[in-house]
This record gives sequence, structure tokens and C-alpha cells, in this order.
Amino acid sequence: MESDSDFYGDENTISSLEARVKDFDVIAWWDCRTSALDHFQLASHKPPSPPIPAGCPHDDPEEGQLGAKRLSESVEEFLGRLPPATTNWRPGLDWIRISNPYAPPQPDQALARFRKGAEERLALFAELKRMATAASAKAANRSLMTLRRDISEERRETIADLLELAGACNVVAGKWMLFPGPEHVNEVWTKVATATANGELGITAKVETRVRADKERLVCIYTRDFRDKDDVRRVLNRMRELELVRPGGRQIYYKPDAWTELGIYGGNGWGIAASMYSSNEIFGYTKTVPSRFS
Repeated sequence: MESDSDFYGDENTISSLEARVKDFDVIAWWDCRTSALDHFQLASHKPPSPPIPAGCPHDDPEEGQLGAKRLSESVEEFLGRLPPATTNWRPGLDWIRISNPYAPPQPDQALARFRKGAEERLALFAELKRMATAASAKAANRSLMTLRRDISEERRETIADLLELAGACNVVAGKWMLFPGPEHVNEVWTKVATATANGELGITAKVETRVRADKERLVCIYTRDFRDKDDVRRVLNRMRELELVRPGGRQIYYKPDAWTELGIYGGNGWGIAASMYSSNEIFGYTKTVPSRFS
């Protein structure tokens, strides 16, 4: 790259980019982003989470929702009342869900502030990407490889900012996702629901109700904090013990709730991966640092 102008284009392009950056609502975004920066940095390097302690179960925060387990019923009664293979979708019954009664409640989330700041950051990246691509088309000395490299770097910085903002706003839960077929969904959900109720998996779990008889069902198994890779690994290992996943088998993926809130799915226009971890990656992570889990 000869100079900055080779990347951003002529003076009109540079002026337009500078105006876009100037209009970015940095005060509101950084206010949320930095208010818990010290907490985020500490949480990023915290030791592995201890096992969920035994004690008196607390109330289910989902109690009262149509598809939630009732406090008055056993897990067996809950499974019998709402078997996912035959429980049809209807308004208010998109999901069947159960919470870990031993997991402490999640901290309050600043969802509106997260969405606002994150959407502005994504819009800024999209504009940078558009302007860089447009400028490249006019610059004969700018190679496609260089353009891709610079856009990839901008994307990495955007992802880092979004994750940091999610931490500052407590939008830190995430979920492992299973997709059993309709013939297996009851068996899979029984294992997941029972283990969740016993405090063996994550903070909560849910399964889609039936929309079509032949459709795979999404089962989500939530962990408290996507930054706590050791806890993410612990839940995956328990899923392996329950024969819900196995090393070398069909991969499953872990997605942060922050990405769901922003509508980041496969094939999105930002080119951001829809998931954070894969099961094969986490199984590999376990093998490379065995001393941490002994």
C-alpha cells in the first residue's frame, strides 16, 4: 500500500469516511463499553468455574411461561406434559424450557444499550467495507489480496469491539446447539432436561416445539458466560458423557446470545462467523491443556 489514500480513495472518499466516523455516537457506545471494562478483563482471565454447588434450589425464572417447567411438577411430569415430538407450536409456545434450579440468576442485562452500540459498530464496519471496495475498484495498484487482508483486519477489530461491548452490558450467555431429528428429539430432550434439572449442564435449556413433522428441532443448552471457555468445555464434556455428542462425530456449535440479539446467522453480510466454538475445537482444547482439568 503506497499511502492511506490508496486504501480510502480520493479526497471526496476520505471526507465521506471522516464524516461517517464523526457521526458515530461514540459517547453512548463507549459509556456502556468502558463502564465494566475492568470487570471484562478480569473475567477473560478468570480460573475455571467450580462445579455448581449443592443447596436449596431457587425458583425457576421461566415459571409462568407457557412452555416452562412448573415448580409443582417433577421432571418426569414435565416431560410427559410437553413431549417435543408431539407438542405443536402455537402463539406463546415457541419453546419448551427448563432451568437449572441450582444456578444463581444471571445479572441484569443492558440489552437496549448493547443493541444500539453494536448496531452502530456493525454499520460502521459495513460502510468501511463498502468504501474500501469502491475505492479499490478505482485504484489500479491495489490488489484483491490486499483488499481482503485489510477488510479481514477491520472485521477482526469489529468482532473484538462487539464482544467487549457484550461483556460490558452483561450480554454474555451462550448456547451449545443440537439438531436432533423428530424421531430422536424426545430421547435427546429427556437427557438434556434431566441433566439440567440436576445441575449437571448449564443454566437453562430449551427445545423448539413442532412446526413440521419432518423438521429437525433445535435444542439449546445455555452456559453462563461465553468468555468462560472452561465452563463451555465442562458442559460439552457432560454432553459427551450423555452421548449427545462425541469427538470425531457430527460437529455441534456454540453461539453467543450477543450474536442472536444482532441477527448474526450464517451467510450474513458482514462475513462474521455465526458461531464462536465448535465441538471439535473444544475437544481439542481439552487435549492440549490437560493439566488445567485434572
